[in-house]
Amino acid sequence: MRCYIAGVQHECSSFSPVPTSIESFTTVRWGVHRPSAVRGMGYGEACDIARDAGYEVIAGPFSMAQPSLPASAAAWATIRDGILDELRAATPVGIVLLCLHGAQMADLVNDCEGELLAAARRIVGRRTAIGALLDLHANVSAAMLGAADLVVSCRQYPHIDYDERAAEMLPVLAAIADGSVKSCTAAYRIPAPGAYPTPEEPMHSFVERLTAAQHRPGVLMTSANHGFEGSDQPDLAASVVVTTDGDPTLADRVAHELADDLLAVIKSRSWVGPGVVAAVTEALAHPSHPVVLADRADNAGGGAAGDSTFVLAELLRRDVTEAAFGMLWDPGAVDFCHDAGIGAHLPLRIGGKCGPMSGEPLDVLAEVRSVRSDARQALFGRGEPNAPLGRSASIRVGGIDIVLNSIRQQVFSTHCFTEHGIDPLTRRIVVVKSTQHFMSSFGPIAAHVVRCDGPGTLTADIATLPYRHVRRPLLGLDPVDSVTVAPIAIALD
Repeated sequence: MRCYIAGVQHECSSFSPVPTSIESFTTVRWGVHRPSAVRGMGYGEACDIARDAGYEVIAGPFSMAQPSLPASAAAWATIRDGILDELRAATPVGIVLLCLHGAQMADLVNDCEGELLAAARRIVGRRTAIGALLDLHANVSAAMLGAADLVVSCRQYPHIDYDERAAEMLPVLAAIADGSVKSCTAAYRIPAPGAYPTPEEPMHSFVERLTAAQHRPGVLMTSANHGFEGSDQPDLAASVVVTTDGDPTLADRVAHELADDLLAVIKSRSWVGPGVVAAVTEALAHPSHPVVLADRADNAGGGAAGDSTFVLAELLRRDVTEAAFGMLWDPGAVDFCHDAGIGAHLPLRIGGKCGPMSGEPLDVLAEVRSVRSDARQALFGRGEPNAPLGRSASIRVGGIDIVLNSIRQQVFSTHCFTEHGIDPLTRRIVVVKSTQHFMSSFGPIAAHVVRCDGPGTLTADIATLPYRHVRRPLLGLDPVDSVTVAPIAIALD
């Protein structure tokens, strides 16, 4: 079985202040780059699994960019055409597996994944099995479902199960390719997107029910997507996708059942945390340490700049001590720290540089405690640290140790502190700019977790964001207490 595996991962926020060009993307290739560079988002894992299963793997390019504004038309065309050109060269193939995000946009293209999958289908025809492995925060479209035989998302948030989903998908795709299975998919749209942590209730039990449904007779795969609320486009929504072996009635029944279940779970809890002042008050009041305070609204992993100062300003206003804060994206301040050197005391203007959602810049007197050009953290908080922070530095301002970085990213693991000599276990409060992916690393050490919902690009209060193109009503955006699930019409490409 010849299997072409490629992909692109770019979660696009219509409200991000950060533009996206071709230079924003890093492209890797399985078999050429070191293993750690190609794993973490499904691509390298899928290639390894296919090889170990005895398939002939043709590894196409895999490109990734930090979440930001929709890509320029030229950048998207370059990425798309690179994947498709290599697919043409690889044909004939029995399987095409594209590792995608599901919330990628570009100038004048709302649904990059749908466009890419449709183009791939036109190249290989209907006899080749096409699968799409998506991020949990995908906005699933009719175009994606119409072009692919199998559309599957990871189930966990943090996203630690790409390898499990790839291992489930590949045998099904092989069976579709050899004709022993006939895929039949039904999907339902749930107008209630959001960021719902899966290790916690009530989502934990829902994921167990979603997994159990996949083991029913005749069911091949089940997926539930939370949607990505930063996408101002008509497909923005949570969704459920169910694929059966040639049984449309079963697919529709199970998908509708799971969609109603997911909507009930979403309505049972809003996941909206306290504002900045209340979050800091709660953190300070807790009797044990460390308390981890997640500044979720400034999560670079959802398109935010990563340089907002709202939480840091409140900590400084209260003269909080024994605190660590990370990471503040400020390449200019990092350069000043590297130039000044360890031990220097200097005035710095930090943060607040990218726009109104970043807050005001803070003028501080900083002691440079550490400078690094090789510090790294672990993607999704697992395994060895292999995600570089770029040039980075730690400074002490009053009683707060602050990590500054130059490669914009969210906090995944404690390495972003420990690489700078900061031990989170000795801190009263540890602030992380992340929504949920920090939990794999910080959850086990936290005495308490506070999810702060302050101002920012990734605020849970989506009614404060200037949507123009979404289908309404959306739960949380419009003044409604209930919404209705509806089938996604699938038109074959």
